[in-house]
Amino acid sequence: MIDDPYPEKWQDLQFGVRRIFRNVGLSADVEVDIVTPRGSVNVDVLAIDWQSVDKIKYIVECKNWGNAIPQSVVHSFTTVMAETGANIGFIISKHGLQSGAKKYTRNTNIVGLTYLEFQQRYFEAWWKRYFCPRIGDAADRVLQYTEEFNSYRDKEYSKLPPDKQKEFDLLRSQYTVHSMMFSMFNFPTVSPMLTTGNLLDVPSDLDGFKKNVLSSIAPETEWHCSTFRGLLEIILQFLQDVEAEFNSLFGGYIFDISPISGVGEEGPPIEDTCL
Repeated sequence: MIDDPYPEKWQDLQFGVRRIFRNVGLSADVEVDIVTPRGSVNVDVLAIDWQSVDKIKYIVECKNWGNAIPQSVVHSFTTVMAETGANIGFIISKHGLQSGAKKYTRNTNIVGLTYLEFQQRYFEAWWKRYFCPRIGDAADRVLQYTEEFNSYRDKEYSKLPPDKQKEFDLLRSQYTVHSMMFSMFNFPTVSPMLTTGNLLDVPSDLDGFKKNVLSSIAPETEWHCSTFRGLLEIILQFLQDVEAEFNSLFGGYIFDISPISGVGEEGPPIEDTCL
């Protein structure tokens, strides 16, 4: 799972849904007022896929209730969908829809999901568009220090005093594999033709990914987390700490490079003309 599937507050559920949409490249906001022919309607989450031909619009009703959602909620949401012109509607909750509500949504553009099911629905997109590119970009910064051939690095290295050169050599030998393997997470961005074997296969579970992939990259490291977002944060911090060790020898980051993917903390960039 990407995040904790059982948020404590309804605001956390709204924020979590918005964040996942934004992570995969959609524009997304919470508590949005939409003008309709009969006035204004407030929706919990509005997301738009600007990259799609038809600019698909998603509207989400978030219900952090302790019980399954009744049919009456679906009735009301149907009206909202019709008045706002949304293409797809989600009713996201802790425990899904009641049986009558499920029947009502059949053959409609409304889908009832638990928050966990919502995460599972978008996990592959989140993995490919957010998780892997963010790790790849962070690792590429370290790779500049550790890769075999880098003329600018070699020039700056030659300026270091002997004690710092020795320290650099130790760091490089320690982190060459880490930086190289994690930088491969950006290979799909660089070129779909580059092969990574099973490294970037979409994982089915967190523990399996730790055991089958991370243990081969960093066998000495334990990754204590219960969600993939938590794992992402730990890996990014690990790479930032490694970079900081190298930077300390030179008085700062010595390279002038741009991120390969350009995926930021929120997600992939969205063109200004789309907003």
